[in-house]
Amino acid sequence: MRKPFILCLVAILYIGSIAVSCKGKKSEIKPVKGVLEEAVREGAAPEIVNQTLDRHVIDQNFENILNDTVNHVTVWSLVRCDSATSSDGFGIVIAKDGRATIFSDFRHGNTPSARYDQATGTLWLSGVSMEGTGVHVERLFRIGFREDGPAYIAATIDPYEMQETLCKELKYSVKGENITLYNGETELASVTNTVTDMGDFFDDAVWIGEQLRYDLNGDAPCILATPGVSFVTGKVLHYDDMPDITARVTLNDDGSFSLTDINVAQSSN
Repeated sequence: MRKPFILCLVAILYIGSIAVSCKGKKSEIKPVKGVLEEAVREGAAPEIVNQTLDRHVIDQNFENILNDTVNHVTVWSLVRCDSATSSDGFGIVIAKDGRATIFSDFRHGNTPSARYDQATGTLWLSGVSMEGTGVHVERLFRIGFREDGPAYIAATIDPYEMQETLCKELKYSVKGENITLYNGETELASVTNTVTDMGDFFDDAVWIGEQLRYDLNGDAPCILATPGVSFVTGKVLHYDDMPDITARVTLNDDGSFSLTDINVAQSSN
């Protein structure tokens, strides 16, 4: 008569061990997932952008995004082709020592930025490849200058390649409402989720790729990436509780790049 009881007890212990194991998995360290599925194609500028830039006139339709008077480097982005026609975010003019170079197909978006590095003779330039509600994805450019004056694109980082590199470095764990971010095995930050109307975290809770931007103000460009949180309800990533991840970027002439000093960006408050 005791055999069925023993079998029931073994079954209960087995089920209990599965429950404990499943609960433990919720706090395991997992790699961050990437939103972008392929390289970001910039496309070509509308013909009216080419026609506007061919006039070689810098007027009120341009925005000056860099005016380095010491090194005689200026950068303009084309905002409008005329009072009624947008440039769709295309068109950059770069001038050094009075020699201007036109890049019609350069997609700068709404918030381009630029900085000239006198020590290396490099112009760092970032433009927005994708933008919209909850989406801000930038591309980094390294601009060089030939001896006879014209500027050229020496190297660039596709947002997808930056995302994939970050995904190799960044990990996370979930325990209750707490999310902990890691650089490899090193803890970067721990935050508490405050979203209460989206249900539980999705199995792959932390994603990256929709928020990628560059800070060009230091001695080297820095990537600023904000991870988003996914829930079982809806497909929109939430960013309110998540910190910015920052890293120094080294971009080589052959287009290869590396990240160092991966950390959490300091709050401006």
